[in-house]
Amino acid sequence: MEVPGDIDAVLKRILNTARPAVKGDRSVLASEDEAYLASLVDAVRTGRRAVLIVEDADERLRYMFSNASPAEAVAMLGKVTEATGRRIAESDI
Repeated sequence: MEVPGDIDAVLKRILNTARPAVKGDRSVLASEDEAYLASLVDAVRTGRRAVLIVEDADERLRYMFSNASPAEAVAMLGKVTEATGRRIAESDI
């Protein structure tokens, strides 16, 4: 598995290629979601561990681990699954 060395270049490429096909430079994300995404990118840039997963139109997954080993990334995904399960059980979602 390849782990990119230059996270800024990877994030810029993802953000530039993920632009929606609409007139102008508008995003399909709500402004709150744009702000949240920007805060996540800032956290990655400051050294926080991250797993980024994007599903392309052809259902292929693109992903990267940042500041984390593959084992740490899998552990993080497990935490997300566990937290989501608890929220569903508590009807918070």
